[in-house]
Amino acid sequence: MKSARSLITLAALLLANMAGLMAADLSPADRDWQAYEAVVKAPPPKPYKEMTRLEAAQNSEQKTLRLRELGLAFIENHPADPRRWSVVLYFHPSAPRFVKEWGPLNTEGVPDKPVVDEAAAAAWKAKVAGLKAALAQATDVPDEVKKVLAAQADREANQQGFLAKWRSGKTAAPDFTMHDLSGKEVKLADYRGKVVVLDFWATWCGPCKAAMPHTQQLASKHRAEGVVVIASCTGDTRENFEKWVRANQANYPDIIWAFDPAAKSDGRAAKKLYDVSGIPCQFVINREGRVVDVVIGYFKGEVLLDAALAKAGVKIDGATLAQADADLKKRGG
Repeated sequence: MKSARSLITLAALLLANMAGLMAADLSPADRDWQAYEAVVKAPPPKPYKEMTRLEAAQNSEQKTLRLRELGLAFIENHPADPRRWSVVLYFHPSAPRFVKEWGPLNTEGVPDKPVVDEAAAAAWKAKVAGLKAALAQATDVPDEVKKVLAAQADREANQQGFLAKWRSGKTAAPDFTMHDLSGKEVKLADYRGKVVVLDFWATWCGPCKAAMPHTQQLASKHRAEGVVVIASCTGDTRENFEKWVRANQANYPDIIWAFDPAAKSDGRAAKKLYDVSGIPCQFVINREGRVVDVVIGYFKGEVLLDAALAKAGVKIDGATLAQADADLKKRGG
């Protein structure tokens, strides 16, 4: 047994020496690229399902900070290496977030108001914008990067078409029949004459649930003006829907909870009728039954839904509309 262990140890040493020799034969650019790719491919310290929401956020922040450091070093040290464009492709203006303190956690276990280095975040956003502009003009872009860029362009074109359709004020909101917690039918047509917020969400969607307190606030505040919210659970199971709503509906008394019987199939209203590709996605429908705006995603403190309601004739104060403009600019819109 001792002899076998010695052989295993010797083999390991030989492999390590071989790896060292191979690394010594690499060019500086190849070594730097290996270091960068090692971080890209590095698994999390433990499975994500075993992490708390805070641990997952911290791990993501640490990884993106390290990739930013290695990626910028690669670009600076190897300005003629085509692989630098793969690095630029990976960079995102909002990651890392440059968090200085994570702050308290909300009921979902997510950091509620992390303290970030605003100056560093702004500088990073500008840096990424410059690198992306250089990528768009580059002549030595690898084919695999070109394919990703083409796919991104297609998605952007589809997104712009989606927004143009639903923000024109000319598209009628497709009708549907869903069911509430008790099994009673929920039909969009029954709310003609009201201003409807059609909120597509799922129990597994963190941003969907994060948006709900603000949506409830608006539903309550503008109830007298005929504003109603239909929260359509989509891409989920009836069991999950019932469990979550029973546990949380007391916090949202002005929201009409509905479950799409098509569940996760392609026939669900979100996909078949409204072309939704990501949630949360909130459509604002005016009293004549036409969609006047759509709000995709949610960041805490945003008032984009308020401004969308204004397009349907709901009275929203000027300060809130100004903040909505600022929120949209932060998104790059």
